[in-house]
Amino acid sequence: MDRPSFLIFSFIGLISMVTLHLVEVWLLEYEGSLLRQFLLEWLPLYLIWMGMMLIGIFKRASAPPQQQ
Repeated sequence: MDRPSFLIFSFIGLISMVTLHLVEVWLLEYEGSLLRQFLLEWLPLYLIWMGMMLIGIFKRASAPPQQQ
């Protein structure tokens, strides 16, 4: 997968996860356990998607094939 496609998929995944998280918080209206649930369920997912974004941004482009 080339770099722009990887970045697009990573960005779409991150945005959809944030949207799902906000909808869940809005619909279920957590009270006291919001921080605990965020740390256990959502923070690892955010870290993985952010890691994918960073890999896509800072990944070196592969060298073009040498022409003979």
